Amino acid sequence: MSGSRSGPIPNLQHSESSLSLRTRKSNQDFRVLAAESLGRKGSPLVDERVFGAPVADDYEERDELLGNGNSEVIEIGNYDDSWQYTDNKDSRKKWFKWLHCTGKFWKGLFFILFVLGFFGIVTKLVISELDRELLTKSHLYYNGSSYFDSTVIYISLDGFRNDYLDRKVTPNIDLLAEQGIRAKYMIPSFPSITFPNHWTLVTGLYPESHGIVANEFYDPELKEDFIHKNASISGDPKWWGGEPIWVTSKNQGKKSAVIMWPGSNVPINSVSPDYYVPYIRATTAIDKMDIALSWLDLPIDERPQSISIYIPQIDQKGHGGGPDGKQLNSVLSNMDDAVGHLMSGLTERNLDKHVHLVVVSDHGMAASDKSRLIYYDKIISAESESYIRKREAWPLLGLRPKDDAPEFAINQIYSEIYQYVKETKNPHFQVYKRENMPARFHYNSTERIAPIVLIPDVGYSIIRSTDYNQNSQKPYGPKGIHGYDNMALEMRAIFAARGPKIEETYLSGTVVEPFYNIEMYKFLSNLLDLNASPNNATLNGVFNKL
Repeated sequence: MSGSRSGPIPNLQHSESSLSLRTRKSNQDFRVLAAESLGRKGSPLVDERVFGAPVADDYEERDELLGNGNSEVIEIGNYDDSWQYTDNKDSRKKWFKWLHCTGKFWKGLFFILFVLGFFGIVTKLVISELDRELLTKSHLYYNGSSYFDSTVIYISLDGFRNDYLDRKVTPNIDLLAEQGIRAKYMIPSFPSITFPNHWTLVTGLYPESHGIVANEFYDPELKEDFIHKNASISGDPKWWGGEPIWVTSKNQGKKSAVIMWPGSNVPINSVSPDYYVPYIRATTAIDKMDIALSWLDLPIDERPQSISIYIPQIDQKGHGGGPDGKQLNSVLSNMDDAVGHLMSGLTERNLDKHVHLVVVSDHGMAASDKSRLIYYDKIISAESESYIRKREAWPLLGLRPKDDAPEFAINQIYSEIYQYVKETKNPHFQVYKRENMPARFHYNSTERIAPIVLIPDVGYSIIRSTDYNQNSQKPYGPKGIHGYDNMALEMRAIFAARGPKIEETYLSGTVVEPFYNIEMYKFLSNLLDLNASPNNATLNGVFNKL
């Protein structure tokens, strides 16, 4: 991929001594680079506050008297003059003449030294101010061995429901929130499923705006289906709107790195992250944290400032066993250990106060079972079903007529479903035409959204009767599902963050009001000193204290 570095996961083993040597070397290189940029390479005056070296003076003056009878030698630098004492007038005249010349020399020398000293002091003051301005404008942070531009590690724990934090099995995420801020909860975008929300988390756009409206959908303009698990299809840039944070970062001169984030394999306007690790299911969360730490050990001109990491294990276990499954707490603890591993790595590098760490999730999870199945083919007529393309989205249902269906097909299908809802005491779903979707969903402005949308109640799924028979003895799954109304309690996501810029605005342990995940892109842009691309955020990246 153009502009990317991908391939096998690197060997991340290293000794403390090699790490120390590496960071020292990069620090020295940066000091030389900074000195050159200020036009003072090799200057004996170095601002200790900025570059870590003491103020020094290279000028050395030696007055050495060597006695050998009536002979003396005066040595000043490379100047060497000898004379003999004699007791006659000529010699005295010569002596006074020499003394007169020597006096002029000393006066000139002292004048030169005075001028050099004056300009040295002025230069030091100017350099100090320039360095102070450089640090302020670029937000450089010094960890004792190297300089760091404002850096963000952005972690998504897929499927981490907000109230999982109440289970007391995530002490490291709890500590992160205590050291920085957390949201009472974060609201996902509709529909509350993985691909649309992960693209929203890095672009700040609603799914209707960035175009990834479901994990699977049809584009009537392209006359093609988007299938998220088919990389040859989903990897085509034509599907993806908006500008993700790693592209914004790279376009503005900051290096970016991504580990397995949905959509990160796609070049956006021919731009890809500087470092990219493709999705490999067997990669552990600890492996990913070690990769991120290895990037922080790179020299300053190679080190990424924007690092995004995707971790799917909580979602996978939530689907398999449900949000109350026996193994879920163990997975939560393991993923929390991975976050703790990263936090320890930052502390070992003296970066815990300098690097921004942001942890979010894309959505929550709801319990489900085979008693919560709705069969749409038993609601609409066989004629209406014959007009429909294959389903779109899940667990919600998008219905779209085939290209050769009659013009009345949409109205007929909708009328049959709406009539069922009216006549059924508790249908456990709502039905809308696309143009009549409630405004709060932000889900009606693109034809990639099906003309008819059925939204099930939390925990319910809308399927065809051939997909699963409720009377079957076959084990039913999944036991956990998401994709429901994004305002549902079970769909709430998490947000916690810490870092130097956060400390400038919030007290440690601050809880902020709930917000929509469209705000994350602008928040990240602020941390990275970036000019954000157009987005749907309304809070300008600043959250309201609860």
